Amino acid sequence: MGKMRPVLGIILSVLFLAICFLPQTQAILSLPCHQKIVVGESKEISFNLPDKIADNIEMQIMSHSESVFAAPQDPPVVVHRNASGYEITALKPGEVDIELKILGCIPIKSIAVQSMPTRRVVAGGHSIGVLLQSRGVMVVGFAPVTVENGEKKYPARDQGIRIGDLITEVNGNVLTGEDELAKLVDGSKGKEIILTVKRQEKELTIPVQAAYCPETQRYRIGLYVRDGIVGVGTLTFWEPETKRFAALGHLIIDADTKQGIELLKGKIVSASIHTVKPAKPGKPGEKIGVLDYDGQIKGEITKNTYYGIYGKTYADIKNPDSDYTVEVGYSHQVKEGKAQIYTVVNGNDIEKFDIIIEKVYPERKNGKGMVIRINDPRLLNLTGGIVQGMSGSPIIQDAKIVGAVTHVFLNDPTRGYGIFMDNMLAEMPLVENELKKISTNY
Repeated sequence: MGKMRPVLGIILSVLFLAICFLPQTQAILSLPCHQKIVVGESKEISFNLPDKIADNIEMQIMSHSESVFAAPQDPPVVVHRNASGYEITALKPGEVDIELKILGCIPIKSIAVQSMPTRRVVAGGHSIGVLLQSRGVMVVGFAPVTVENGEKKYPARDQGIRIGDLITEVNGNVLTGEDELAKLVDGSKGKEIILTVKRQEKELTIPVQAAYCPETQRYRIGLYVRDGIVGVGTLTFWEPETKRFAALGHLIIDADTKQGIELLKGKIVSASIHTVKPAKPGKPGEKIGVLDYDGQIKGEITKNTYYGIYGKTYADIKNPDSDYTVEVGYSHQVKEGKAQIYTVVNGNDIEKFDIIIEKVYPERKNGKGMVIRINDPRLLNLTGGIVQGMSGSPIIQDAKIVGAVTHVFLNDPTRGYGIFMDNMLAEMPLVENELKKISTNY
């Protein structure tokens, strides 16, 4: 019997390898390692294997994370065998590892399944004014200081200051704006000052000696700086329970330096669109509007992130197109085909326009998960396609909010990118009271 064991082991190994090289088994091995399912949703795993092999393949729940949603002994999903394979059904929010095994003991595939709660939000589309003040002041250019003999000097540049640097302190004093920088520089009366500078992830201290400018009659260091921006964008969604909002769908960057603005404070207000500069190939269009400080929308910006700006409003926000909240659609639920966007092209009126989702990349987390194309004749006539100020316009498909408009293709303004709600919600996690509410509902 002892002599037979090595032979039996070889036979089993050969059999296992043969099974692994079958096209049907390769299809199993190529299944994604991660799977998202919304509570109440089912996902079918089909084998298409000969019955004798399929009967020896089992799908088992190996582990699950504890959560407030479920009793400790209950996994968030259940697995059932059907005629073509297995079906995974999400019962409660949580995470679980599922393994496919041959003969109940040889693992051939592991899948991490995330069961996600259903979430409902108020769809946006509202035109908003965005006022953002940066932490410190950003260097956006160099301005020569012409001294008494006519010589042009660049005190800060010559000491190593670069465009894109963020000046956060002067002589150890925290800088809050460009006016304060001008006051501190002039107050130095030509004595050396120490600038604390953030350059990407590094913090530097750079000594600079200001030069007297007869034309302005003050001391200067030869810089153009900016301490914030004001612009127009679009609200993506709003949560009634928490009054939290998300907008834009992308990071706010400085127009000159192309770097993200490090937020000190900011706010959103209502905005009214007066006209639209249409887009043309190679020339981006633009919504042109005015800020309405007495309008419906007023809120504080707390984060400027890669996936948009976030914060809280002081009052409720409504979408005139619907008296109800809409369900969130996740990336795995988005499909190619018809959809709509909400946006404003005149005044404060939110309108719905037709688009086509041409491509879907569910695994992308760079804010470019969808390729969209505007096909609404009226919107094309008014704007030429996607224009500046349209970023954040919610994308609706099958009565669910699935993402937002983010970028335009410069050579074809009728097309652009959209971000998934998964990405935007990653910056807006559920808080404890919301978790308890969902737990009660399920």
